[in-house]
Amino acid sequence: MVQIKARRKIATKGRAIHTFLVAFVSTAVFCAVVMFFDDGDAITSSTTGVVKNDKSQASKIFAQEHGCSYQSLNDLKPYERFPKASSAKDGNGRRHMVDPPKDGKVTLVCCELTKGSMSIAIHHNWAPRGAQRFLDMVKDEYFSSKVAMMRCIKNFLCQFGIAGDPSLNKKYKSFEDDPNWLPEGPTHMTNEYGTFRYARGYLGYAGGGKNSRSQQFIVALNDHKRLGGGSPWEVPWGEIVGEDSYETLSKISYVYGENGPSQKLLHKKGSSQEIADKFPELDYMTSCVVVDEADFS
Repeated sequence: MVQIKARRKIATKGRAIHTFLVAFVSTAVFCAVVMFFDDGDAITSSTTGVVKNDKSQASKIFAQEHGCSYQSLNDLKPYERFPKASSAKDGNGRRHMVDPPKDGKVTLVCCELTKGSMSIAIHHNWAPRGAQRFLDMVKDEYFSSKVAMMRCIKNFLCQFGIAGDPSLNKKYKSFEDDPNWLPEGPTHMTNEYGTFRYARGYLGYAGGGKNSRSQQFIVALNDHKRLGGGSPWEVPWGEIVGEDSYETLSKISYVYGENGPSQKLLHKKGSSQEIADKFPELDYMTSCVVVDEADFS
């Protein structure tokens, strides 16, 4: 009788231990799943109730580690998120000559250069084709090939875009122009307040004729009244945002100006040691990632 009771006690304890272990393992698995999906690219499901988060943890970590102060579109100042022409100095210093196209989709990108970090706001409605091409290149990790800032002229512009790996240049062919939203011609270089047509920090393409845009870009280093006045490739598709980004731009070397490495040489040699030896002061864009994205339509 005593043995039977003892066996029953042992069996009862065994069932209790089993129940505890099952509960513990289930909880651990649940926590692991939550940690896996938390703040990352979770899947969307109407049955599970898991909501997609467009900002990947890796992108946020990249932005933090590489000094991009803007790690979310919420970090943008009002005049950066909703750019418009000003009738008076109201925070953006009469930055835009005219109202840019009303925003829809906006993508925030963090790029690393040899002189620091740079945040870029891609305004897709400004120039849809131009914006998408740059975004495609970012997602393709094109800029991780070490892209030379090949032609940087102080107080004018900096040109870049030829891949550090020559084989990548073949992938991005020329594409159709976008309509120019800037007023064209010599009579529209400034507005009534003296605001120049092409604002400092505007990003466009380098080109040489109709539908000539491909993978080379320009960024305006100062306000300029002649850029964007009729050359279809210069239509802005985005702009530099954040004070730290402009600080980076100010540090880029202008030593070579128009005498940097030629396009032909870069297409052939890429960002090779030979280029580095010939142009030791040359700066590079070494990576870009998408940090955030939203539709403000």
